[in-house]
Amino acid sequence: MSEQDLRALEHAMAAMPGNPILVMRSIPCPGVVVLTLNRPEKRNALSQVLINNLLRELTLASNDPAVKAVVLSGGPAFFCAGADIKEISEIDAEGARKHRYLEDLCNGMSSFRKPIFAAVEAMALGGGFEICLMCDLIFASKGCKFGLPEVKIGLIPGAGGTQRLTNAVGKYQAMKMILFGTIIDVDEASSHGLIAGTFQPGGVLDGAVKVAQQVAGLSSTAVQLAKEAVCRSDSLGRDDDFERSLYYFSFGTAHKREGISAFLQKRQPDWEGADRGAS
Repeated sequence: MSEQDLRALEHAMAAMPGNPILVMRSIPCPGVVVLTLNRPEKRNALSQVLINNLLRELTLASNDPAVKAVVLSGGPAFFCAGADIKEISEIDAEGARKHRYLEDLCNGMSSFRKPIFAAVEAMALGGGFEICLMCDLIFASKGCKFGLPEVKIGLIPGAGGTQRLTNAVGKYQAMKMILFGTIIDVDEASSHGLIAGTFQPGGVLDGAVKVAQQVAGLSSTAVQLAKEAVCRSDSLGRDDDFERSLYYFSFGTAHKREGISAFLQKRQPDWEGADRGAS
């Protein structure tokens, strides 16, 4: 069964009562896939089923050479309100350890090599904000709210938020936000360097797609190597040797050869042609 047939079957099954599509997939332009969280009645709360759907879509996007960049959206009303409180209320410490709760989400997002951008409307709280922090860039509409309020229900961020937020904004701002469960607006988030671009409400998805389209037109090899180097620095601190090893590796790629050739010939590079020539 082809991927197209598989998707048709999934959509047919989703049309049956009780089987909604929790992550919608669309292709607004060549090279760019939009994945939209689709649980509006729960403000896109992160149930395990939704997480499984998201990870499946990321795997498909990762394995599809036509996909150069991904935009992650929550739809026009909000991005994600965080964990499914009802679901986590039924998980105790032993269950969380046994099932390694949220580890699959963290691993799936952090191992995704292609650029992934968050397009946020209205709010991204708790696990929703942590997903944003796992993305490579965050775009938001004016009026958006961000925060890690887990402390207010006796929990702490569990999907890397304490680490990624600290790396992004520094220890003391992260402490302020996490210890008090502070919610900040998009202007404050921008002042801390968290937001790559702001748009009018309803316009953030189009804006993020345009940026993704620009990235999709670049060398996918170079983009993925650059992302890997930056993410390595984010996770381990400064690592010049690792960056340098990736830099040297890029010298042997078909995209490097095509990029240099196109520059010297004063033409646009043909990345897809380079891929075909290398295969």
